[in-house]
Amino acid sequence: MSLSYQDPSIPHDQAVQFLSTNDPRLIVSALISTGLNETDWSWAQNICIEHLNNSNEDIVSAAITALGHIARRHERLDLEITEKALKEAQLKHPSLAGNIADTLDDIEMFVSNN
Repeated sequence: MSLSYQDPSIPHDQAVQFLSTNDPRLIVSALISTGLNETDWSWAQNICIEHLNNSNEDIVSAAITALGHIARRHERLDLEITEKALKEAQLKHPSLAGNIADTLDDIEMFVSNN
């Protein structure tokens, strides 16, 4: 097995472009970059929540992970909307329960009730 490092930093405009494609690899990269780099936490949260409804589990998993990054970096999320969306994602994708639990832990740890 060969592992290669990929820089998760994508400029905002390029992330928006990637998110508008049908290429799961580009969408996943854009979501992870958004979670790690986006300065507008509300926009980032909404993009991630939008992608929680995707049928592709890799995309949903990236959106879940990005929400955890947003919680850690910004210490802000709309808790009601985010927690509801994560619960719905778990019903649709039970195999992502561990990822969702990790993100909910990050939210609990880093986000106070706004």
